[in-house]
Amino acid sequence: MRKPPVVVLSGVRWDFLWQRHQALATLFDRAGYPTAFVETTGLANPGPSASRKVAARLRRTGRKDPGGGPFVYPPLVLPPTYRAFRVANRKLFLPRVARDLRGFLGERPIVVAYPPTRTTLDLIPHLDPRLVLYDLADDYERFPGAPKDIASTERELLVLADLVSCTSEPLLRKARRVRPDAFPSGPAVDYERFAALREHPPALPARTVCFFGHLGRERLDFEVLRAIARAGFRVRLLGNAERAEKGFLGEPNVEYRGEVPHHLLPAALAGVDAFILPYRMGDLTHAISPAKTYECLATGRPVVASPLPALESLSKHVYLADGPEGFVEALGNLEGTETGERVRARNRLARENSWEARFRELEDVISRSLRDRP
Repeated sequence: MRKPPVVVLSGVRWDFLWQRHQALATLFDRAGYPTAFVETTGLANPGPSASRKVAARLRRTGRKDPGGGPFVYPPLVLPPTYRAFRVANRKLFLPRVARDLRGFLGERPIVVAYPPTRTTLDLIPHLDPRLVLYDLADDYERFPGAPKDIASTERELLVLADLVSCTSEPLLRKARRVRPDAFPSGPAVDYERFAALREHPPALPARTVCFFGHLGRERLDFEVLRAIARAGFRVRLLGNAERAEKGFLGEPNVEYRGEVPHHLLPAALAGVDAFILPYRMGDLTHAISPAKTYECLATGRPVVASPLPALESLSKHVYLADGPEGFVEALGNLEGTETGERVRARNRLARENSWEARFRELEDVISRSLRDRP
């Protein structure tokens, strides 16, 4: 039987830092589902560079991913912040988005929804979906600039969705207040790609440590990074540094390599001895489960991380450290704490959490739900 179309209402752009949104869209497409990846419809009012982004969207109504992946659709909509914007979206922009998607894919898609905004809620009925999965991957109430009614619109989406999956234990507890049937579906890894780094074991004691991802000071603890660099470790950073702490990238022992496409990450990680996940502890990070965790573990290298609630269950595989002194101490002790069994255990855990395994779990839940419908 022909598989139904899938529309992923993403919270990020296709060419942004590779996340769960892109991974699942790619896996649906590979599995034979005609798939559209709808780039972010917005969460907050745009910054100064918005005009360039809008112009870019006007130049392209949609495109097939050059790598043979899903159809990428950049919707032309207004932010979900002001009442006038929402009215314009509902009456003018969203009907066009829905018409375009039906033309690309066909009728009655499965919808995988991310940002729980009024835009998402208003678009879903236009798509006439056969099933809606709300894949809860962030605590949107904590996002700077989020709409004032984001808690209310998220509750609406939780009630509307046929299925609710959550990427961390804190998000699961939150969702189950409204949806007791919400289920966990954590981060995963393109296992073979990152496991290739095991062919070149890391040096001990560790000399070069690495963080890859968005380098925003809202979530990343630059005091920890500074302490690690000043302790004599080479700190390699990969990612968007627009919101990095001013002046830090020019400090001694800091090696900034810019943004790297996801498929080129393993090559950019060559020579790294350990990974660091130095997140600020607070409301913005309380519920996150870092997407890169299993990618780091798949390499076999040690991982030193802030004690996020989502990482507590991985304490046998990740070194949890508090503050600058904790990170420096954990990195300095690796020569004595690392064992062959630790490396093998990290690798086994990553293999068990491959994207293929995670996708099979989600596909099975979706298929059962569709079969059980009257």
